[in-house]
Amino acid sequence: MKVEIVTHRDGAESAVEYEYRPRHEGERPMALDVLLQAQATALPDLAFRYGCRARNCGVCTIDVNGRPRIACRARVRDGDRITPMATLPVLGDLVVRRDGIARQLRGRLPAGEAGNDLNVAAPDDYHALTACIECYACLHGCPMHARNFAGGLPADMPAGEPPPDPAAGYPWGNPFSLLKLQRLRLDPLTTAAGRDAALAHAVDLGLDACVGCPGCKCGVGIDLKGKVIAELLAAAGDRLAKR
Repeated sequence: MKVEIVTHRDGAESAVEYEYRPRHEGERPMALDVLLQAQATALPDLAFRYGCRARNCGVCTIDVNGRPRIACRARVRDGDRITPMATLPVLGDLVVRRDGIARQLRGRLPAGEAGNDLNVAAPDDYHALTACIECYACLHGCPMHARNFAGGLPADMPAGEPPPDPAAGYPWGNPFSLLKLQRLRLDPLTTAAGRDAALAHAVDLGLDACVGCPGCKCGVGIDLKGKVIAELLAAAGDRLAKR
């Protein structure tokens, strides 16, 4: 089985064709299996990330044929193309810079972030949102996140135009940041003022971009459109019209 692995070195992109050797007859390898074997054989300096190998951490997310996939759980086929996530800046090979997403919420969450305890019952939707593994697959096709990169993806930015500094946090949001804010609004330990502040932050991060958007897709199946976006849009009401 042959796949194409796209690497990034010193600002230059190159595609390497790699032939995966099945470990047993009929094997249908995961993308991570292919990357590990490639690193152990033909590409010893290939850079990529992985952690739990059980779809729990999200750090191994890459793009397969232009769509985000969790490498430890995404099967690949002959002719597939493996690339770094197109929605975040590339550091090297398949490694992207992820910290700008989390930094975006600095100052928008209370210290320690309000949580639940055994004495207060949280609604089912709150628990549904805790399934997020921060894989950032939801950034794919997000018009709100695209605003951070001149209306496109990092690779689409005009030549010579400096990208936003991830260390400062991106100015515009994404489904992940909206999920965190909606989870805060659902938390029974959050005060009324805290819920209102979380909604205001969602509006400031660009919630208006979600109006008319067909919706985002979660890498682990969370109903982002129904349980996050729709709820925030309904709560924001005419706040969006005033922007």
